[in-house]
Amino acid sequence: MSHSSQESKLSQLRETLAQANSELFLTILERRKVCVKIQEYKEQKGLYAHYDPEREKTIFQQFQSELKELTAKEMLAFSLIMEDQAQAFAPGAYPSWSQRVHLKEPMTEIHGMINPLLLKLVHPQLFAKLQFSHDFEFLKDF
Repeated sequence: MSHSSQESKLSQLRETLAQANSELFLTILERRKVCVKIQEYKEQKGLYAHYDPEREKTIFQQFQSELKELTAKEMLAFSLIMEDQAQAFAPGAYPSWSQRVHLKEPMTEIHGMINPLLLKLVHPQLFAKLQFSHDFEFLKDF
């Protein structure tokens, strides 16, 4: 392949990547809008009022094959987007997995920051290593 042909191919790939980035950003923004609308319909019930583990489990099962293709950092990014958007309408009404609120003791590994139900479905061996605080012990049996 000639140098100019390689440069042309590289340029095409970069354009494809730029388009994918644009679509990703638009999707994240659209997801936020929908999350806020959903949250507006939910009643304020106090701490973690916007956390529905049954619903999350269903969502994760629905996208299980796609989620299994993600790296740990990509999974964390998805978990962070969910967390941030779930807290947009009512800060504190959804668990701050990234702050490790669900853990008995702090841990430095990345999997301690990922939504535990997501982790349980995709990497059960990592989920099994989590030491839950009393309030989140129920996730073991979920």
